[in-house]
Amino acid sequence: MKFIIPQNYKFKNKIFGVLDYPTAIINLIWNLFLYLILRNLAITIPVKICVFSTLSFPILLLSIVGFNNESPLYSIRYIIYFCRKQKVYLYNKREPY
Repeated sequence: MKFIIPQNYKFKNKIFGVLDYPTAIINLIWNLFLYLILRNLAITIPVKICVFSTLSFPILLLSIVGFNNESPLYSIRYIIYFCRKQKVYLYNKREPY
């Protein structure tokens, strides 16, 4: 059986078919950073688990769902930029006479 694949089609290697490798590395670094910080705090284990899951789940969710297959760093940057300047730009298109 022959499959015809267009020449402009790009294969992206993904972990479990969901996350691409740079995004998975970013998630791993973020979770490791959270783990190292929470390990040194003097709080109970259930609180550590709640804080860890609260801070790591949104990043993981952005990684899986994403916006048009963009990196979560770009998505977070866009969200922060929007929170700083919450303006809606409406442009009127004028037709030449």
